[in-house]
Amino acid sequence: MPSGKEDKDGTRRGVPHRCGTPQGAVISPLLAKVYLNPLDHGVNHKCVGQARRVRYAEDFVIACRPGQAQEVLERTTRWLKAKGLKLNQSKTRLGDIRQTGINFLGFNLTWRQSLKHRRYLQVEPSQKSRQALREALGGILNHWTIDRPISEGVRETNPVLRGWAEYFHYPNSTSVMRGRQRYSRNRLRRWIWRKHACTSGLWTAFSDERRHTQ
Repeated sequence: MPSGKEDKDGTRRGVPHRCGTPQGAVISPLLAKVYLNPLDHGVNHKCVGQARRVRYAEDFVIACRPGQAQEVLERTTRWLKAKGLKLNQSKTRLGDIRQTGINFLGFNLTWRQSLKHRRYLQVEPSQKSRQALREALGGILNHWTIDRPISEGVRETNPVLRGWAEYFHYPNSTSVMRGRQRYSRNRLRRWIWRKHACTSGLWTAFSDERRHTQ
């Protein structure tokens, strides 16, 4: 299946893949299910040590007990090799979530301790996901778009914020969500303030209450 490649002159041409599927290809999730569904059952139902595998398309994480990670990795590598597949070594690593945490599907997962000394899994948007939201809002609300109607800017901004929040909002990510809310409010506030070339105070002229009601 070909993928797009850009030449020096800006034109795009198809480059055939000799193995695998292009990143983001429509058929990738289906092929991943066909090839990797048996591995899901093998890890989750037959693997010694109660290892558990969580997968989305071809991306997956295997959780196991301390001291068993290397064995599980070797078994997984052998299984894939027997099917003509191989792990992406640049994305594969062994780690202790209690020490370093992991990033998976845009989330950062870390093992933390509450004020009551209870251990729990903290699930929140990764730094890369937060930066992606900032860039998305920056593409809508910037100095090149200040002559557009405010209603148009709001109409484009709301779906971005709504979709991001619906995907990433977990019960223990409230503080991150509040931070993204403050950022989006301030971004819109500054955009409107510059649009009207205001000389009055930024915070008094466009309060949160005024933006939400007006």
